[in-house]
Amino acid sequence: SRAMLQTGRTVFTLHGEGKKNGGMIPPEHTTMPELFRANGYFTQHIGKWHQDKKSFNRAYIDANSIFSFGNNIPKRSGWYGAGGHYAPVLMDYDPTGEYVLEHAFQMEKGMIKKKEIDKNIQNNMHSTDIFCDTALEFLENYDQEKPFYLYTALVAPHDPRNAPEKYEEMYSPDDVSTPENFLPQHTFDNGDLWVRDELLEFFPRREYSIRRHIADYYSMISHIDARFGDVMKKLKDKGLYENTIIIFAGDNGLALGQHGLMGKQSVYEHSIRVPLIVKPAGEFVPRMTDAYAYLCDIFPTLCDLCDLEVPESVNAKSFADVVNGATDMAREDLLLIYRNFQRAYKNDRFKLIEYFVGDQRNTQLFDLEKDPHEITNLAERPEYKVILEELKKKLHEKQVEFADPLVTCTAEKLAEDIW
Repeated sequence: SRAMLQTGRTVFTLHGEGKKNGGMIPPEHTTMPELFRANGYFTQHIGKWHQDKKSFNRAYIDANSIFSFGNNIPKRSGWYGAGGHYAPVLMDYDPTGEYVLEHAFQMEKGMIKKKEIDKNIQNNMHSTDIFCDTALEFLENYDQEKPFYLYTALVAPHDPRNAPEKYEEMYSPDDVSTPENFLPQHTFDNGDLWVRDELLEFFPRREYSIRRHIADYYSMISHIDARFGDVMKKLKDKGLYENTIIIFAGDNGLALGQHGLMGKQSVYEHSIRVPLIVKPAGEFVPRMTDAYAYLCDIFPTLCDLCDLEVPESVNAKSFADVVNGATDMAREDLLLIYRNFQRAYKNDRFKLIEYFVGDQRNTQLFDLEKDPHEITNLAERPEYKVILEELKKKLHEKQVEFADPLVTCTAEKLAEDIW
């Protein structure tokens, strides 16, 4: 999703599907910050990148508190050890593009003692605080004439779900509701029931434990909300708010007990309907819309809003007319995917999900208007046979349109991980 966002390219047209080869973005795929830099903007990065180093340095003039370059840094250089969000390993901008992180490699080899890690934890700085404070510092000190492009990528509310005590005390499992579509376990094998997110809670799921996870999730979201509010206030204090386009987006949603799942590895509504808020420059009337969009559509949308020519490498679709209030239609329907296990088609009312797990095939059909939580599967009901066949045809057409390799692969290849 980050490669799609940065390049404005649909998922099957990304280089190596966006993650292979260390998440490399080739030079011929112009990135969003790269385009703004070429058009006279000062480009600044804060937080998670998760793509390669070369594309990063092509795109940004400066950066602080950089977290994660693709798959090239040992995984324990993140926060998956002691300290959680209180001990992220970060880097600042390296004009050479090398970004040698001796600290991370030493930690991977077990050469750093626990007391050295404890020093980071004792600073009592949560990752959200670090990134937002860095953004505040940038806005406070920015004094150039040229406009700026600031990309601040938080890592919360990704697990481990630890937030500052003030926010953890705001929510209790006793006060949180169990999701309407809670299940102790998923009703069939969806292809990835044992991936890392799913191992964060025991099988079968227990309602109180799920509410505990949700309470912790809410605490992290409230923390983000407060700190993002500080960034908005700084823009206003500096007189920059009215003339700044602001986009707040998420890249995945967590199940947290819904459908018996914990993570984001599904195409259910709880995992594909992610936050997207756009504040245009100048005067505007706040409103909500049901228009469909992918995160890759942000790139051409910003081009239109900033009067920049869309690069030839971009194949996503602008929703600038939705932002400007001219329409409530961006995309008529959506193709949804998760690896080679799951495909879904969604129009303005119905949703079809097809599962391909080994030699097992499962189909789900939901009426989202009557059943927004996707509880009742209509696929086997005779009265929905015509709708089911129509959606299957539409799904196939979208797969062809988006060059989905699942359309042409053999049965033997289908059983493999094409990613």
